[in-house]
Amino acid sequence: MARRRALIAGGGLGGLTAALALHRRGWDVCVFEQAVTLEPVGAGISLWPNALRSLDRLGIGDAVREVGRRPGPGGMRRPDGSWVLHTDLSAIVEERFGDPVVLVHRAELANVIVQALPFGVVQADTRVTGVRAGDEHTPATLLTEHGESDADLIVAADGLRSVLRGELFPGHADAHAVGYTAWRMVVPDPGGLAEEDTGFETWGPDGRRFAVMPLKDRSLYCYATATDGHEAGVEGLRQMFGDWHEPIPAILGALVEEQIMRHPVEELNPGPPAYHRGRVALIGDAAHAMTPDLGQGGGMAIEDAVVLASLVGDGRVGEEFVSVPIPPALEEFTAARRERAEGVAKKSRQLGRLSASAPYPAQVLAAKVLDSLPGKPIVSGVQSIVEWEPPEVPEADPRPGI
Repeated sequence: MARRRALIAGGGLGGLTAALALHRRGWDVCVFEQAVTLEPVGAGISLWPNALRSLDRLGIGDAVREVGRRPGPGGMRRPDGSWVLHTDLSAIVEERFGDPVVLVHRAELANVIVQALPFGVVQADTRVTGVRAGDEHTPATLLTEHGESDADLIVAADGLRSVLRGELFPGHADAHAVGYTAWRMVVPDPGGLAEEDTGFETWGPDGRRFAVMPLKDRSLYCYATATDGHEAGVEGLRQMFGDWHEPIPAILGALVEEQIMRHPVEELNPGPPAYHRGRVALIGDAAHAMTPDLGQGGGMAIEDAVVLASLVGDGRVGEEFVSVPIPPALEEFTAARRERAEGVAKKSRQLGRLSASAPYPAQVLAAKVLDSLPGKPIVSGVQSIVEWEPPEVPEADPRPGI
């Protein structure tokens, strides 16, 4: 049985999810990833109901929930440990939207997706160097350091500094720093923490934040942000946060440089004028890199992959299958995704500006006001994001008995 071919640039969350979604529809897929390993080991990710429902469409939602952990009560704290607001956000989200927020180690999430793909789909340690977009009558071509390959569809999932976006939309290739730095790390639980002492984000002066999020294996995903200290490593983090409340000093006391991922926070603003050109679709950070303040960057990449697979039709070729013309389908993809993704990016940007540049007393007051209002406005503020329903992704080869 002939199959249409999709080549995917980038083996991060968006690229792997796109591979699985297209494979589910019967496409022949191959993922090219520059790095030797698929995902950074020092990072976690929060998956909100919109992302979990999307993974359900691909048949792996329950497997992801199994390797993840729902956080307990938490909220926003001051550096002395006192609570500005204290609530069980995940329980509120579950009550309103049917699923909690789930925290997952990125490597675990990548493993779940890869296990659902055929062996050999991912070609690591392969650098993508360029693309020819093709058109209705001409296949697209992906260029790598090892040669070039034609395809019915190419997915640019090569991240914030996307090589493919740079070629297709050269005037929209540059990411822009937003004025603060982020440090991410996964560390062992230092011990003695009650459930209610995890799942918090502490805000301090000068745009400083330190968050602790529990993962399933009793490790902690932590991240910190600051408007200064851009080159700081372990010692810099200890100077900025070492006198804050426990367990932050204990975490920093045991931290080593190899556990830290540090980068200036950047975004695409404005992003490219479309999320496609010819037979090439841009997804995830390659299309709409956003600040991490809403925890939706990964969710948007997962959504992109599901919507793309729903639009490009069957991968099998034959009279009984529908071979959707790819360029028009990608026009639909841009129409379906651009307004939503840019809206989420805008909300995330606004929250980031509040935490990075608003006077600290104003930040605390805003949080207290939100916590005192009826109807949980913190959740209501993201309702349009979280209640989103993904399209169906029909399975080309149903499992026996289904």
